Amino acid sequence: PTGKMAVRTSCVIGVDVGGTNTDAVILLGDRIIAAEKSPTTPDRTTGIINAIRAAVDTLSPDDRTGVLRDVVRVSIGTTHFVNAVVARDESRLARVAVIRLCGSATHALPPFADFPEELRRIVDGGVHMVSGGREYNGAEIDPLVAEELRDCVREIAKQKSPVRNVVICSVFSPQDTPACSHESQATQIVQQQDPGISVTLSHTVGLLGLLERENAAILNESLKPLAVSTISAFRKALDELGLNCPFFLTQNDGTLISAEDGMRCPVLTFSSGPTNSMRGAMFLSGLGDAVVVDVGGTSTDVGVIVDGFPREASTQVKVGEVRTNFRMPDVPSISLGGGSLVCWEDGKVKIGPSSVGYKLREEARCFGGTQLTATCVAVAAGVAPAGVCTPPAGFHDYVSPALVYTAMMEMSRKVENLIDAMKTEKGDVPVLLVGGGSILLDKKHLLKGASVVITPPHFEVANAVGAALGTVGGLCD
Repeated sequence: PTGKMAVRTSCVIGVDVGGTNTDAVILLGDRIIAAEKSPTTPDRTTGIINAIRAAVDTLSPDDRTGVLRDVVRVSIGTTHFVNAVVARDESRLARVAVIRLCGSATHALPPFADFPEELRRIVDGGVHMVSGGREYNGAEIDPLVAEELRDCVREIAKQKSPVRNVVICSVFSPQDTPACSHESQATQIVQQQDPGISVTLSHTVGLLGLLERENAAILNESLKPLAVSTISAFRKALDELGLNCPFFLTQNDGTLISAEDGMRCPVLTFSSGPTNSMRGAMFLSGLGDAVVVDVGGTSTDVGVIVDGFPREASTQVKVGEVRTNFRMPDVPSISLGGGSLVCWEDGKVKIGPSSVGYKLREEARCFGGTQLTATCVAVAAGVAPAGVCTPPAGFHDYVSPALVYTAMMEMSRKVENLIDAMKTEKGDVPVLLVGGGSILLDKKHLLKGASVVITPPHFEVANAVGAALGTVGGLCD
């Protein structure tokens, strides 16, 4: 827009921090008045500042003043926390001690029993199985014994490398009365013994299912220090921009949680990226029921929109090969994105899983680098929009027509298989194609299983649009 805005309406800024790009959009009512992408930075914070500042700078001087004055909230979606788990990043994961209230039950399956060994080595801070817990009908397995819990705290403090993060998990805790549950009572005793210990209660994170709920709580507690530093950095970034409004994080089901709740339960944001894309695609296209294909810089996510919200997974969800049972959308992913590396391997084209990520413009051959990426293939095939890049001299000589054709067909095949896996009934379905990496797919080639392929306006920032659209939500089990 140019000139002064005729009607002053509250503004919302949506941000999505991806592995390759950080996107920002500004919504004035239900209108997108600015949208920009900026490369994600290693510290994430700088990327957020750059993206929001770039979006604001596209407005006229008068409009900029009005927007910054009228912003009522900023909603941020991030994959920062789930990436730490998937990457087994020891520098970002805290060690966690688990106190299970179980009496003589469940000893055959102790905490961490089904954790991948590499992740367990990083996170396992000790296991303590003590009195307490409930039967399926709410009856006590054993009453709590306060001295046992105090002994646990003493043992945790005696470790060579002290553990400051604890999970308390009681058998059948979701069946317990929250105000006087065994988990709540145990937490009071533990924190009276050591007020500095951080605690996650399993019933606040997961649903029925002991190991899955316990696993979710362990991941949550392990991520808490990272969540505090990351979310504090988000707040600092917004302060630097002069945005003193509240800010929220988008969670797995497309709704919002406060920054404070995000610090307490970072696992609730694990799938916020693809969920935001799905809600954004729905808004941009006007369709309430469709399959959404979100092609990013590193991966492609496919989900189903039903009545305007992502379809939730009905089974256990694995995060970093760990079984959990908290709310997650049914969004399978494949390693296909704009930064995915492409090569011949055993006579076949291999795409991913390795990716140049946010270094696309530095390392991709089509930008003058040395790595052949999926974006390079799209540029060589002529399907990437004009202006994406100006290939250096000799680029087309390096990328053979056979490789380009085979890679383009392989990219389409991967997406088609994923669309087919998501359908619950026979027949073709409308497909919404979003994400900056969607330029990889030839729009002239109708994907198998799609009745129509729609690339809506602002498709490249659909994830940030979805973040801006987030509303409050809740769960009753």
